[in-house]
Amino acid sequence: MGNDSGPIILLTAALDEKQKARILAAAPEARLVSEADLAAEPDLVRRIEVAYPRLPSALWARAEGLRWLQSSFAGVDGLLAMPEARRHPAVFTNVHIHVHCLAEHLWGMALMLVRNLHGSVRAQQSGHWDAPAVSASVGTLAGGTLCVAGLGAIGRQCAAIGRLMGMRVIGISRGGRPDPSVDQVVTPDKRREVFAVSNLVMLLLPGTEETRGFVGKAEMDALRGAWLVNGGRGSAVDTAELVRALRDGRVRGAGLDVTEPEPLPDGHPLWALPNVIISPHYGGVHPGYEEESLEVFCSNLRRWVRGEPLQHVVDKSKGY
Repeated sequence: MGNDSGPIILLTAALDEKQKARILAAAPEARLVSEADLAAEPDLVRRIEVAYPRLPSALWARAEGLRWLQSSFAGVDGLLAMPEARRHPAVFTNVHIHVHCLAEHLWGMALMLVRNLHGSVRAQQSGHWDAPAVSASVGTLAGGTLCVAGLGAIGRQCAAIGRLMGMRVIGISRGGRPDPSVDQVVTPDKRREVFAVSNLVMLLLPGTEETRGFVGKAEMDALRGAWLVNGGRGSAVDTAELVRALRDGRVRGAGLDVTEPEPLPDGHPLWALPNVIISPHYGGVHPGYEEESLEVFCSNLRRWVRGEPLQHVVDKSKGY
């Protein structure tokens, strides 16, 4: 489909004819090819210039003409974990379409933990009314301190909700620059000091070597009974230490949309802890996701055709 003399775009998503037509409207001279086309014409892989939303791992070594890959995810740590992809000169771009849904998801977890709504659900399932039991451990956030680690678009949205809840908000960012979405910004090396004064900590960190083990024993010691919610990557938290901290009260409760390992295996201690809420990494899922991702690609494709800078370019050295 498209003009054989134009750029070759590899589509590895199942798109219908209307969606393909939108891509061709953005790049009328393009030729759209599929993985089946590559199987029928193996040398074609060397001529691919653009790929959406992924390039199969077996093709990286031969995709010498690839100039740009548009991912349909925000996190690209899995992509960059492949040495051949990280070394490839192609530009990588991601999507920023998770802001509202993930903020809603994390705040939903936080409010369940603080108000012990998960305890009420268990009581409801047992068909037993026991107000003293389920209300004994409730807390409140108004007047407290929220720490948001990772001040990207999602982190800023979480911070805005925290302010509406009547909380003071402290952000943690690599650069430590002031940000109007929070009351104070500190660098990662100050995280224990901030954890010590926080009632709720939200983690929205990318999966990099720099963020691995961001919350370990010393950080959980500093939390002193705060709630912890993780919507970034499971690798940011020492899982074994988290289990111990949840059992001894250093962490009052945890909401986890991501875990390490992932998926969390059957029988893992986290499943049985009453002060934990686990969702299987679907915080970014929302109606219309595929259409929004395709629109980001088409918008960037129009820029690419015109020779303009692409949006949401990934810094491979940083990992996001």
